[in-house]
Amino acid sequence: MKNIILASLFAATTASAVVDIKGTYEGTFTDGNPGAATYAQDLDLTLVGSVNDTKVTVMMENLTGDSVVKTNQVFIETKIEGLNFKGGNFDTLNGTGLLQKKSAVVNQMELGFDVAGNGVTLGQASGVGKVTVDASASIAGVDVNVQNASASDRFITVVANWFGFGVTAETQETAVARNNAVSASMTVGGMGVTAVMVDVNDATAVTQDDGVFGDISDTVNGESVVGGVVSVDSVVGKVTGKVWEKNSVNNYKGELDRGVMNYSYEKNEATDGIFAAKLNVTF
Repeated sequence: MKNIILASLFAATTASAVVDIKGTYEGTFTDGNPGAATYAQDLDLTLVGSVNDTKVTVMMENLTGDSVVKTNQVFIETKIEGLNFKGGNFDTLNGTGLLQKKSAVVNQMELGFDVAGNGVTLGQASGVGKVTVDASASIAGVDVNVQNASASDRFITVVANWFGFGVTAETQETAVARNNAVSASMTVGGMGVTAVMVDVNDATAVTQDDGVFGDISDTVNGESVVGGVVSVDSVVGKVTGKVWEKNSVNNYKGELDRGVMNYSYEKNEATDGIFAAKLNVTF
């Protein structure tokens, strides 16, 4: 598989191909106690070589300047006999961030096709005999996505939008218990409002690092995470406020997005409040 990917990358850099380079840089200033502020940085680079219907992607993530440069993800996307093929080392996305977001990077391959207008993807980790089946469908404005449909711990996401009102629901039955989550959002007078409820019964299956409220994987089994998000565009930038209850303790976060800068103040459970300023550059 690696030899195929490297050969494809070489082919994609020929004169007839297109090579795109894009990336994101994040620098974070964090206040200290007392006064010992810190600065941390993170750079993600993505190189994409394209020729005809084929793309080869190389991703170098979490570069800090003092780390060894390595590829985190390398994969090819192409068509084989009319089927969509993706193969190599890559992660996958689970849901929309209510329960889960990203899975680990593994060497795997996928074949995607449509059946009566519905999407079906067959996936297999390299060297593993078991094949997973993902299915997606859109019915009357409701999008349904089922990941690993043949397994008992299948992950189900339902997204619906009606006249500016959006609802997202996610659920997964694990070996321990079922986790459920729902969010509802709408815009009122130019203000975006979102309400979220996550019923956690197996915290080990909740990996919400990139989710609405950040990492909630330390939630006690049997507890619910409940909160809301309000955002509004103002003359000084986009202002966002978040309030959520986790493990019976309130959490607060305020953010201001102004140009390339993000300013935030967060108070989590029993910890001291933290002020941070992030420099975000996408190129």
